[in-house]
Amino acid sequence: VRDIQKRFGVACLYNVVEFYVAQTAQVAAALGMPGISPASAQLCLDKNLMRKRFHDRIGPRAAARFQPIQSEVELLQVADELGFPCFLQPANVSASMWATRNTDREMLRNNYRTIVAEVPKYYERLGKKSQSLSVALAEYLDGENISVDCLMDKTGRVYTTPPVLVLTGKDIGINDYHHFARLLPSQLSDKEIRELDQLAVAGVRALDMTNSAAHVEFIGSRLGEIAARPGGNRPRILEMAYGMDMLNAFYQVLRGEVPDLRAVRNLAAAIVTPFAPRDGTLRSIRYLDRVPKLPGYLYHEVRAQPGQPIGLSKSGYRAGLYIELLSASVDEVRRSVDEIASWTDLYELE
Repeated sequence: VRDIQKRFGVACLYNVVEFYVAQTAQVAAALGMPGISPASAQLCLDKNLMRKRFHDRIGPRAAARFQPIQSEVELLQVADELGFPCFLQPANVSASMWATRNTDREMLRNNYRTIVAEVPKYYERLGKKSQSLSVALAEYLDGENISVDCLMDKTGRVYTTPPVLVLTGKDIGINDYHHFARLLPSQLSDKEIRELDQLAVAGVRALDMTNSAAHVEFIGSRLGEIAARPGGNRPRILEMAYGMDMLNAFYQVLRGEVPDLRAVRNLAAAIVTPFAPRDGTLRSIRYLDRVPKLPGYLYHEVRAQPGQPIGLSKSGYRAGLYIELLSASVDEVRRSVDEIASWTDLYELE
């Protein structure tokens, strides 16, 4: 990067992927360029460190009660203290991978063993062989999954974007926390939006985030986690619904400019990513002929091929299908989302 900077010049270092958060912060610091600090980036990459900051700087009710887990013995002790159900996840992966709701000790023990066995292999596939496993056990929070993406300038001023409603696998009857659909508008009240914006600002400030984007997730009215990047599919759905160019606004922040986050339209939008209901080998994807006929249909993309392993997020898989919906009618978009959710046999598996 230093050589590129010398030869061509670099306007800013721009990252939108979880995998490169730490590297981008380190390179920006080494080159003296605007970017999130390496210390702040590390807080955003470890849910245990992050939640401790929330508790210490905002208050014990800002996020779920939690405990880092080092062993099965500790796992069961902490579970007894938190009570069932409890929420288990690796502390340093994204997209709800290997995240589980656990209702008893046997389920919890089995899911912990799966994390210990599978997540290090995932790190290796990513080329992160030196990454150590970190596990978090937290109280289970009930409530809607809402996200607010933010931009922070060099002074720490926070610019928020409209909240996005997320439907998870749990919301459509699947025992998994993958993000099935993201919807705009969220249909929250103005008061609810103001309260979430205030907590989002408190959250990013608790993590000392400047010169950065942030993806802030809430469960109900409490902080879930914060990523030091735009949320997955968030720039796209904000552009679809509001004509808002968040990626350009992120560039503006890194260039020391005031970000332009104006909405130029007001439509209903959804991005739907159906997951397979169980793990297996894909034979085919049904109903692809129906997808373009959905009310509000805009675009779709097949992301899994026959013969490929496919499954749930808690098993480390991604969605096999991506669908965009856009309409002037909120109800029309929601009907199409519900229809996709009704295709329980969408994936034919071996």
